[in-house]
Amino acid sequence: MIVICEECGKKYKIDPGKIKGEQARFKCKACSHIITVNKVENRREPEPTVEPETMDSAVADSTEVPEETIDKSEPPSQVVEPSAPPVADRIDRRKKKAGMGLTTKVILLMLLVSLLPGTIYFILSFKQANDRIVSDTTQMGMQTAGVLADEVDEWLDKNIRVLNTVAQMPGIQSMNRFEQEILLQTVQKEYPWMYLVFTTDINGMNVARNDGKELKDYSDRQYVQDITSGKDLTWQNLIGKTSKQPALVIAVPIRKNNQTIGVMAAAMTRDAISQRIANWRQGKTGYAFLVDQYGKVVSHQLKEFVEEQKDLSNHPLVKAANANKNSMIEFKNDNGRDEIGFSKTTQLGWALAIQQEKNEAFAILKESQMFAFALMGATFIVVLIIAYIASRAIVTPIRKLTDAANRISVGELGVEIENKSKDEIGDLAEAITRMQDSIRLSIERLRRRRR
Repeated sequence: MIVICEECGKKYKIDPGKIKGEQARFKCKACSHIITVNKVENRREPEPTVEPETMDSAVADSTEVPEETIDKSEPPSQVVEPSAPPVADRIDRRKKKAGMGLTTKVILLMLLVSLLPGTIYFILSFKQANDRIVSDTTQMGMQTAGVLADEVDEWLDKNIRVLNTVAQMPGIQSMNRFEQEILLQTVQKEYPWMYLVFTTDINGMNVARNDGKELKDYSDRQYVQDITSGKDLTWQNLIGKTSKQPALVIAVPIRKNNQTIGVMAAAMTRDAISQRIANWRQGKTGYAFLVDQYGKVVSHQLKEFVEEQKDLSNHPLVKAANANKNSMIEFKNDNGRDEIGFSKTTQLGWALAIQQEKNEAFAILKESQMFAFALMGATFIVVLIIAYIASRAIVTPIRKLTDAANRISVGELGVEIENKSKDEIGDLAEAITRMQDSIRLSIERLRRRRR
């Protein structure tokens, strides 16, 4: 049996009968390479980890055969070639060692390059849009609260001007009941929401009234006491004894020669202004309400709040109005939902407030968020598709060249390499082709030399 050293090409003639066991090893005398001979399969396999002292003594006296004395007519089956794993196994092992593929790297790189600036721009734009929407909402809310508060002030101003004008008339200053009643009845007809217009003397005793009913003692009324103590204007929200309905009483002094000689007052319904406030709506959850200087409800969407003059002095918006906070207030309502609101103080110290659930108030912001995320997602998908197509265009020819190089490395020198690219990949294909030709020529030269 002829054995050839795969390192230096030295040939040895081995007697299979001297091999003890299934396998034997010996060292090449020319290059010291360890040669393994398998008795059953009649082939040798290199074992680079085997030390010389572990060689089987059964082949220690193997006879070196000069190359020129070998019988070339000996059947090829007796020539033992170096054993090697199958081609597919060696290629598979190379593939298993591979880490992240080039396709994945190209896709990740394109996503990073294209989406990172877009993401930064999206974050900055979103923040700017959010700030702008919050600013616009705040501005609009403050303007709305201001408009409603101005309407309240305008209505109050009109009533106060009427009372001050009438209080300066000679018929009122005369403190004569009959002269005053004529004027008071005229005022009531001109301003029908003033259902009771009356006067008192400095002691609070009723002098005249527009309804002609029995005169009463008003000395215990707070608004009368305020005027007689020197105030120029006073008011009180109460449940009218005459109408049995929520009412507003406004009182001004009757002066003559710069001295207070009596009080002129009017009890009026608040329907004109109350309905305007109570009927105001913003979306499904937005509404307005009005409280007096003590926090008692003057106008509200809930009628029972008005009838019982509910105390809302601890409401966050009322507190904000009393603190002159001209900004958006965020708080939770009785149901635990987030709300935003704005408040404004009237000239009488009343608080006009509007409030709305935060989700509804910023619905446009939520819609813009959804649109932005949808656009971002669509952009991601488009970039991903483009990146995949581009990576395939780059990676596919490289994979083909890699496969060809792997097959060449295990001895398949007939692999056909096709690549028409005129770029770096084409240059790589030409280099592999030249390498293939060079290996083929080297093997041919080696074969000729062995012959």
